[in-house]
Amino acid sequence: MSVSTSYARALYEAAREQNLSSASIGMMEEQMDALQAVFDLSKETQVALLGPLTSIREKLAILESFGKKLEFPPLLIQFVGLLAKKGRLNLLKEIRNSLSSVRLTLEGGVLGHLVSADPIGKADIDILAKALSQKFGKKVAFRVSTDASLLAGMKVTVNGVTYDGTLRSQIQKLRDQFVAGLPGVQA
Repeated sequence: MSVSTSYARALYEAAREQNLSSASIGMMEEQMDALQAVFDLSKETQVALLGPLTSIREKLAILESFGKKLEFPPLLIQFVGLLAKKGRLNLLKEIRNSLSSVRLTLEGGVLGHLVSADPIGKADIDILAKALSQKFGKKVAFRVSTDASLLAGMKVTVNGVTYDGTLRSQIQKLRDQFVAGLPGVQA
């Protein structure tokens, strides 16, 4: 188990001990994304919170201020404070991603990966998740990303099985069929 997964599991279990619902834990994931966005947009924040020149006390004060401004629940403020004390704030993004996976797995679901050539709307993602949830008999949620090199379409991976509906894949199949059909030419 990775360090990120260990922290994510600890946060999930602490949230469940406080009787937080799955939706509340999902909200914490979004709040962690908001904090990560602050890190990504502000070099000064990165230096202050991730660098060695700022004391732990100062880091905790900064994080508490961000937490109040972003309306974090007390558990999440305590958690990011713990990360600061342990020198693990640089793992926030990985911990957040692991939290989604841990939450879904412990609630009986499975995490899939959806890669599309163009951004996909939430409604379309929800329709796909619902269809695959029915197919697998358990909740399916997606980690979504885009990759323009796919040209068009999407590639979905769930439970280690990849469903490739990309234009790039279809062109490759056509190429292989064409080459295989030429006499004396081997692919």
